[in-house]
Amino acid sequence: MASIIQLVDGVVANRFEITETGLKFGRTSVNQVLIDDLAVSTEHAQINVLKDEQGVPKFVLQDLESTNGCFINEQKIDQQQLLRHKDVVRIGWNNFTFINEDEVDHEKTREVKKSWIPGVYYSKD
Repeated sequence: MASIIQLVDGVVANRFEITETGLKFGRTSVNQVLIDDLAVSTEHAQINVLKDEQGVPKFVLQDLESTNGCFINEQKIDQQQLLRHKDVVRIGWNNFTFINEDEVDHEKTREVKKSWIPGVYYSKD
């Protein structure tokens, strides 16, 4: 499935799994992702899980008529927009990264080698 990771100053603070019922963001306890920020509406946004013809889940960020809107990669969305792996979602002043394990392209890990110069490392790429 997929998840969303909350980043605080570039460091992972929280990870929220997105279930088939979706994930809701807001300032009150009725939301799965509770955000204590006055720039966030009471019920601000939600991620809906939709399935295509083959049954593959698609994840859509929907703005719930919030005061300040929702942003994907710093672009304000109208009402809803499809999420892609590694999209950065901003709600209020809070950043989240969308992770979809099904879209991950597992690249080969680079091998890091130590050079003869002290403190200098390199890879063949």
